[in-house]
This record gives sequence, structure tokens and C-alpha cells, in this order.
Amino acid sequence: MKRIGYIAVCLVMTGCGDPAERTAERALYQGAPPYREQRYDEAAAIYATATHDPRAAYNLGNALHRQHLLDSALAAYRRAVELTHGDTSDANGHFNLGNTWASIAMHADSAVASHEEALSNMRIEGNDIALKLRQVVMRDSVQKEIQRLDHLVDSALAQSAVAYKACLRRTPNDEEARYDLASVQQRIAARVKEAAQKAKDNEKNKNEVLSEKAKQLMQQADELVDAYRFAEALAVLQQGLKAEPSLAKEQEYMNKLDVVTKAAQAK
Repeated sequence: MKRIGYIAVCLVMTGCGDPAERTAERALYQGAPPYREQRYDEAAAIYATATHDPRAAYNLGNALHRQHLLDSALAAYRRAVELTHGDTSDANGHFNLGNTWASIAMHADSAVASHEEALSNMRIEGNDIALKLRQVVMRDSVQKEIQRLDHLVDSALAQSAVAYKACLRRTPNDEEARYDLASVQQRIAARVKEAAQKAKDNEKNKNEVLSEKAKQLMQQADELVDAYRFAEALAVLQQGLKAEPSLAKEQEYMNKLDVVTKAAQAK
């Protein structure tokens, strides 16, 4: 996930072209030096003057990505892709959308780990009722933030996969995009399985057990997840739940699949 570049031009000062075209050419020319010199904020300001041009919008996305302004970079790449009308020239835009979504997932995942560590160190203790109440509120707030970030990881990974697939539809021989897509799909599958394992761990002290039929359905869903067929895995479990109530134990697993499936379909 490293292909972040920029588009440069040699400016020819002529009277040709309309004002919008001349503005775009000037932005591409003037933005290149600060970008090369890693003055990305300055480059971004220049490219932002010509986002009616897909090349300038793409370069703006790259300059923002370099500054870790990932949400703004997403908007710029989307603009670049929209302006190219779906032809092969927008492959790099889709590739960098995939990169950016993957970066968002990585940062969110790191934040989840930090919050979980903080949560594990929290204690509700002491004789001061007001203090205890503040501790409870803080704990609940951290738990909610972990849930939000965990959902963001799943959604961002799904959107990353969608973007890499779009890139490959336009440039089927792009091995870097193919490799990155496979990496993202592996992360999605691993997270789905982690959710299933957490659900099992949470239930291990309960007397309820999966029926043999439910176990077979879980195995079938696991096989579909291994093949990155998340929507089919979710359908198997949702249909199975109607006949096998014990599958309700795997609700967290189904919730994770539901997030991944909906995020992928949102495109």
C-alpha cells in the first residue's frame, strides 16, 4: 500500500484553453515543486484551487494523504474518480482510495488496542460515590468508543476492498492492487473469525451448546468466510437461525458479517 504519487505538467504559457483549463495547468505546474520538497500543506493549497480538474483533485488527495488528513484525502480522490467518468485513467484514484481506507482501518485498529488497554486498567473503587459515578461514566464512554472504532475498522476494510476491486476492473494486470486486495480480504476474514472466537469465549461458561445442525451451519459459514464470500456466509446463518435457535449464540459473528456485507454493498 505505497503507491502515492502525483501528476505534474510542463506549463506552456499560451493563450490557448479556457480559464478553467489554464487554472488547472497552472496548479499542476506550481504544485509540483512543493510536493517534491515535501511541503505538502503548500502543495495541497495550490491543488485545491483547481479541483474541477481530475489531475489536480488526485494530486490534492495525495498531498492530504501525506499529511495524514485521511478523510479529506478520501473526498479528493472521490472527486478525481467522478471527473474521469469511469475510464481506465481513474485506476490510480481507486487504488489510492483503497490505500486510504486501509490506512483508516489501521489507525482505528491501533486506537482500539489503546482504548482496550486503558479499559483493562480502569477500576471502580473507593468510598466516594461521586467519584465512582465518574469512573462508571468514563468506563462506559471508553466501551462505546471501542465499539465505534471497531465498527469503523470493519467498514473501512470493506470499502478498501471495494476500491481495489474497482482498480483491478480497470487495470487487471495491476499486481500491486491484487496483492493489497488479498491482504485486505485476509484481514477481513481474520476479524470475522476473531469475532466468532470472542463470542465463543463469552459463552463458554454457559450451559447452552450449539446443536449438531448449528455446528454444521457454522462450519459452512466459516468456509465461505475463508473464500471471502461474506454475504453468503451471513445468509447461511440468518436462514439457519430460523430453524436452529441455538445459533443465537453466534449473534456477534453475524453482526460482524452484517457490517462487512453492508459496507461492501454501500458502494
